[in-house]
Amino acid sequence: MDPYTPFCGTPPLPADLLTRWTFDPVLLAGLAMALVAGLMLSTDRRRFALAWGLIAVLFVSPLCAASMALFSARVAQHVLLTLLAAPVLAAALPALRVPALGPALVFAVLFWGWHAPVPYQMTLQGDGAYWAMHLSLIAAATALFSSLRAAPQHGIVAALVTAAQLTFYAVLITLAPEPWHSWHTLTTIPYGITALADQQLAGAIMWVAGGGLFLALIGVLAARFLRDDAASRPDTVLPR
Repeated sequence: MDPYTPFCGTPPLPADLLTRWTFDPVLLAGLAMALVAGLMLSTDRRRFALAWGLIAVLFVSPLCAASMALFSARVAQHVLLTLLAAPVLAAALPALRVPALGPALVFAVLFWGWHAPVPYQMTLQGDGAYWAMHLSLIAAATALFSSLRAAPQHGIVAALVTAAQLTFYAVLITLAPEPWHSWHTLTTIPYGITALADQQLAGAIMWVAGGGLFLALIGVLAARFLRDDAASRPDTVLPR
């Protein structure tokens, strides 16, 4: 394949979008191998199959092609990948027993790095960068959620840090006076929006959907911590 041909193809026109399914043989083979390996390693096969199915849809469906035309589609893909598929995947695999703040910092560095203008442009122009972005993001997000699952009493701070940095990024791209990614200057025109409006939509998706998912996560971690704390205490008998 030409190294400058995007994995998901050229940016589609709106009329062609629903026909742009990605049945790349290498992608399908990779998904099949991941399914077999995951079912062998997982502690909860039902949850693993659910996470695998969602990940497969994110790359096979027209959302992949839409992400070549719209930055907002790429952000929606990443929100679903890292904040929905990753926690389900983490719940299906053995827990990673490391302090959660480390994976949170790795995830933050990768997220900000890959969404900076130059690395982002690289992912639109070559398969190597494209898969390096997505595999590193899903791996880092899964490690983060796995560490949060292993030690919820220490994970609330890491979850708050992650939520804060994602919200800050969303604020920056929403309020930026100019688009960050020149690639989308022309690709958004057929969709009736400017690159700046597309970027603002991306910020809103991350702000609302990402913030909502992490708010729910923090609530789950707090509830689990309180439950585990109560279960660890010996029963006390009140004096008469």
